[in-house]
Amino acid sequence: MRAPSLAMAGLALVGSCTTEPPPPYGDAPPQAQVEHRQDLDAPRLLRRMSLDLRGVLPSVEELDAVEADPALVADLRDTWLDDPLLEERLVHLLAERWHTRTDAFDIEHYDYGFEDHEAYAWYRSVGEEPLRLMARVVVEDRSWTEVVTADTTVANELLGAHWPLDYPEGETGWQEVAYTDGRPAAGVLATNGLWWRYSTSAFNQNRGRAAAMTRLLICEDVLSRPVSFADAPNLLSDEGAAEAIATEPACVSCHATLEPIAATLYGFFPLEQYNVAEADTYHPERELQGEADLGVTRAWYGTPVDGLGELGQVIAEDPRFARCAAESFAAALWRREVALDEQAHIDALRDELVLADGRIKPLLRAITQTPAYRAGSLSDDAPADLLDRERTIRLLPPDVLRSSLEALTGFRWTTGDVPLLDEDSDGVRILAGGVDGEEVQTPQEEPGLTWALVGAELAEGAAAHAVQTELVAEEPGVQLFAGLTLDDRPGDTPFDGTLEQLIWQTTATRPDAQRLDELHQLWLAMEADAGAAEAWTALLTLLLRDPEMVTT
Repeated sequence: MRAPSLAMAGLALVGSCTTEPPPPYGDAPPQAQVEHRQDLDAPRLLRRMSLDLRGVLPSVEELDAVEADPALVADLRDTWLDDPLLEERLVHLLAERWHTRTDAFDIEHYDYGFEDHEAYAWYRSVGEEPLRLMARVVVEDRSWTEVVTADTTVANELLGAHWPLDYPEGETGWQEVAYTDGRPAAGVLATNGLWWRYSTSAFNQNRGRAAAMTRLLICEDVLSRPVSFADAPNLLSDEGAAEAIATEPACVSCHATLEPIAATLYGFFPLEQYNVAEADTYHPERELQGEADLGVTRAWYGTPVDGLGELGQVIAEDPRFARCAAESFAAALWRREVALDEQAHIDALRDELVLADGRIKPLLRAITQTPAYRAGSLSDDAPADLLDRERTIRLLPPDVLRSSLEALTGFRWTTGDVPLLDEDSDGVRILAGGVDGEEVQTPQEEPGLTWALVGAELAEGAAAHAVQTELVAEEPGVQLFAGLTLDDRPGDTPFDGTLEQLIWQTTATRPDAQRLDELHQLWLAMEADAGAAEAWTALLTLLLRDPEMVTT
């Protein structure tokens, strides 16, 4: 099915703009001064882009190249937009907003016969289904409209074995497949993973799901509208709540928006909330039940629709859909919410998306060119609101801490098969500043005690693993200490060269003589007390905990 064109959907908005022309987002030289902001220098900007787009640090060779020629930052970024690592990174980036990577659902792992040690793999598979579809749309350079119109999903062998999917027999890994139970083509709106996260009840009747749709797809949070219940009936009873929905003006306003949308979702409406057969299968025979139960005609903001498939098409043609994509991806890469006075920037980014016919890669490229993305510091005369909101230093989210240190040192911090930075039942995802999708829905923005403690444990484990693997056992490892032995000491070329390269690779900053001398003295003190291996472990732990390592 051909997706609607975002260029057509946004043409009226682009053509009718009467404000000042949008700011240009060409690749300016790094370290430009824009709007009270000082850009990061080329190596630090490259490092931010690599961690944001790939989840790993740039190589020493890449840092050397942009240090010599800052214009190469744009070339490397464009290469990384086609890097296979982008898809995995997008899954985690999208999860911060879509909140589907949770540790439990109404349907538990044991309902499918999984043992407790298999629970993590099952829950992650379920929660990542809609995220993987969106990430696949991006990396294959397809229109973002397919997020709500595609007739396929993306599933792995666990989902393929238990859900009605045409997953290829004998295959493994994430594959683009189709459901076989008659559900309409509606992209993520037709995925089990989305509606298992946003479940409903006999009384709620898909209203919460409709509210989630408006927040995620057009950036309208209906549930944030101010409502007074001062004169409302008793809302603790079903009868009182039903009366309020029908008579209270504030309630009527919200429900006039939500209920026509909720009525389109009745193919996913379960007669029994915790029944496996109800939850994993679409029910076409219930599609018209919503209109009868809710007393409304199926519609999207006043536009009638004939079911979920047509709803996806109408959403794709809604001008707010493209703008919301621009705003949500900007917020994800700026690591903060978009401010009211930045709407012209969002309009410019929306225009980039529209002109690219909905392809997200050009949008990501444009976002990395914005002043807010490139900012490394603020001038002394910056206005208070800019000082309050700008994130010139951003904490690495848990998934990037995990992937970057694993790539750098080979260390995997797990309990059993569960990555500790990716889960909360046994792990420390929230303690590390992450999002669980239920209790914590926005990433941590400021350093805190638990964040520091997790970082210390992770750094020590990664450092010990790298030293024991490469220097003690003399295994190939990841070549972090290539050319170095435990006999080398400060002042020796292999020692000094390795230390300088470690600092350069982890922080994208050249160390000065004073810092090198301090690190030499630390190593010598540790070596005298516990030997060369422990000295290198302590030194590398310190580097992996450096504020310039754990931030961008």
